[in-house]
Amino acid sequence: MKATSWTTIKQIIADSGHDNLFLTLINEKGQISCANATMIRTLGLQNPRAIPVNFFDLIHPFYIDDFKKVLQTAATNSMVDGVELYIKNGVYHPMKWQIKQVNDLPGHNCAYLCVGYKLADDERMDRFNQLLKNNCHLIIEGLNGIIFHDMNGELIAANQKAAQIFGTTLERLYQLRNISELWNNQWIITDENGSPVSFEEAPFIKAKQTRQLQTQTLIIRLANGEKRWILFNSQPLVEEEVNGHFPVVSNIIDITSERQLSNRLKLREAMISAFLHETPDLAWVIDEEATLHFASNAFYRHFGLIEKDCINAKVTDLVPHAVTRAVFEHHIQVFKTGKSVQATEKVKWANGTHSITHLHIFPINNVSGKKLVGALAINVPDKNKLEKELKEAHDRVLNFSRATSDAIWEWDMQTGQIFRNEVLMEMIGYQPDNSKGLSWWLRRIHPEDRNRVADIIKEATDKQQQSWQDEYRFKCADGTYKPIRDKGFVVYENNLPVKMIGSLHNVSMLKGLENELAGVQVQRQKEISETIIKVQEKERTRIGHELHNNVNQLLSTVKLFFDGVTPSGIQQQQLKNKSIEYLLMAIEEIRKLSKELVTPQLKEDNLADNIWNIIRDIQMAGKLDISFKHDIQDELLSSGKKITLFRIVQEQLKNIIKHSAATAIHIALNDTPENVILVIEDNGKGFDPQHTRQGIGLSNIHERTQFYNGTTNIKASAGNGCILTVTIPIKQ
Repeated sequence: MKATSWTTIKQIIADSGHDNLFLTLINEKGQISCANATMIRTLGLQNPRAIPVNFFDLIHPFYIDDFKKVLQTAATNSMVDGVELYIKNGVYHPMKWQIKQVNDLPGHNCAYLCVGYKLADDERMDRFNQLLKNNCHLIIEGLNGIIFHDMNGELIAANQKAAQIFGTTLERLYQLRNISELWNNQWIITDENGSPVSFEEAPFIKAKQTRQLQTQTLIIRLANGEKRWILFNSQPLVEEEVNGHFPVVSNIIDITSERQLSNRLKLREAMISAFLHETPDLAWVIDEEATLHFASNAFYRHFGLIEKDCINAKVTDLVPHAVTRAVFEHHIQVFKTGKSVQATEKVKWANGTHSITHLHIFPINNVSGKKLVGALAINVPDKNKLEKELKEAHDRVLNFSRATSDAIWEWDMQTGQIFRNEVLMEMIGYQPDNSKGLSWWLRRIHPEDRNRVADIIKEATDKQQQSWQDEYRFKCADGTYKPIRDKGFVVYENNLPVKMIGSLHNVSMLKGLENELAGVQVQRQKEISETIIKVQEKERTRIGHELHNNVNQLLSTVKLFFDGVTPSGIQQQQLKNKSIEYLLMAIEEIRKLSKELVTPQLKEDNLADNIWNIIRDIQMAGKLDISFKHDIQDELLSSGKKITLFRIVQEQLKNIIKHSAATAIHIALNDTPENVILVIEDNGKGFDPQHTRQGIGLSNIHERTQFYNGTTNIKASAGNGCILTVTIPIKQ
């Protein structure tokens, strides 16, 4: 660096007059070469060029060694950022400094440019300095975290240890404002039970209110998500009271490690307790004097002991001598060598029976210095005995499967092997093969049934059900699907499914009978429907004839009587004329009604001709233009279906005349190989099918259509008329 650079640096430092910015240039021994006016004025310094000043003398002695280490770090790094120190000018200022090494200055082998600023504003510094007079050691040199609060809980002063505990810096602590708002709305602070702690319940607020020491452990979640357990000891400084206000000092200690260790110990104790309670094996812990310290519930049950009577008793007094003889030497070996031992021992009991036990004996580290040994004993079944029992069981199953006529299967869920007897394999047409496991079977279930069957089996084992059953289609060796009913029973050991045994039944014949029965029921329903329609039509015809032959004859006779009456005056003549007019109207209405009720002779005349008769009667009034197109094979329809279609046309035309205000109607009647289709369309005012209640007319149309498994579709909208489409199967 050129000499002019040294002049430039000094000029920059001299010209810098920011009220909160301190600049100085020092060497490795702390000697100040120059400083800006703010630093000279604030710290009450003499001119460094006239009177030597050492920067180390301005730093609190507690931090001098740390600052020297920072200078060494700055010699290798370009900049050291965020060094927090206490600088004095009668009192100490908490400040933050940045240090940068400056090389090749004339007359300076190594120089450091230091830039610093105060962490607290002037108002807070006034309160800080008042506290510093009596609490300097706590604030600056405290080994624990120290925080001074004002009457509102706001921070007055804190030390670096407190900042470290909260995972932050002094600078950020001093930047905090409105602590109550942050505490209640942003920070996550709870007690040790996990319940939120409000700002009003904070120990330093309680200390202010009660004027007494308050101690509480709080769990605080840091910005990085880490949880810390912090012990608060908040003490009111009543001796510092001014105008009724006094500060509160909180001594805070990070006890996170202790709490985590305690939680781990509790977890281990819970796991050990659960293990000793739940393990089916014999487990125990003894010391060198054979005193029992712990044992599993299985241990107590096996030897018929009560736990409270056994702890701290001699294990040799608790268990039979046969057991002591079998395991004594192994325990001694572990105590001497400090190494684990595994062995298998055969124990002969007093009743002459034997049992084989696998032993695992191991040393236990104990902080008390007393040697402890743990042991785990697992009963091992006699292999020869098991093989014999297994062979006998297999022979029984094989003989049983041959003797029965049922299709039987057995699935070993631990090995995956499935046994199927000869009856089952003959049913599905495959050759016996033990390698055909569960996946082979599932692949041959019909794709539409496969997932359902797999889910039923899984649900049965997940919920520890004793059995399950289902019907599905299975693809046999000849490629056809055969309907079968499958039922399985689940065997559990220690609440785990280990085996499944089931049987299959071919339900093809049953399905055929069900289908045949369903066909008979459908045919019977058709016959009933035909009979109902015939009875209805017969009754309608009878009522129509009664109206025409009897009621109309009576009304005609009444008309003759009226014709023979000679009125005596104009008023009576008018009454006679009006009565005859109403009689004629009634006679005409009854004639029309009887004609509608009487069933048309559809055997002599075809359906289309009878529909034309309805159309001609309506067109005589001259109000409607009706077109009718038809192309059907009349002989394919039963008389019941012909009557149904005729009545639907009759009913819909009445609906149109009564409600639609239409001027034109188009009727089409056609057939396909499967269905006969009737379409009636009008140009009336229409309606909204979603919001219009169906009347008797439309309901009758739906019911008549459903008699023959047909469908009714209505397409209508306001202002666009209506299209009624009726589809009835020909052969059903």
